[in-house]
Amino acid sequence: MNFEIYWNQHCTMLMVEDLDNSTVSRMDEMPAEFIQKLDAAVSESRPGIYINLCKNIGYGPQNAYGRMFQFSACNFSSKDGRPDINEDYCIITERVSCPIRHRCIFGYCNFESELSPREIEIVKLFAHGFDEEKMADQLFIARATVHNHITNIYRKLGLSGSAHPDRLLISYAFNNKLVQ
Repeated sequence: MNFEIYWNQHCTMLMVEDLDNSTVSRMDEMPAEFIQKLDAAVSESRPGIYINLCKNIGYGPQNAYGRMFQFSACNFSSKDGRPDINEDYCIITERVSCPIRHRCIFGYCNFESELSPREIEIVKLFAHGFDEEKMADQLFIARATVHNHITNIYRKLGLSGSAHPDRLLISYAFNNKLVQ
């Protein structure tokens, strides 16, 4: 079996798709055996990340789901038709558009951030309801520069062709704990 893990359309829950038979389940509905095998695979193949997961979410089998949810949220996210976990429970992480890669306080991430520090500032202000003019005033830059940053952010996060990129960007900011 080959599994792909990705966020649902509204970025509110993780989905697990068995690519061999096209069945899709919510991650929280997956059998305990799947979660335990994934937990063991992360422990073995990513020991540093696993230790951070345990420190922040908890040790023991009762916390396996929480650890694997957080690991999956940080290392898998897009539906691309390629397996993230193969039949041997080997983990194939993908490039995820997380703006705080390698700066995450929990240390769950593997890759560098795709967003620049200035773009992260823009995302935070955007999520707080600032329009382009207010962002420009706040950051002491031209409105056109803010607009260019937003365009780049949408492109980097894969939101350019989305029906509601503004809502997705705000959801993204909250999901990645850029705003509270």
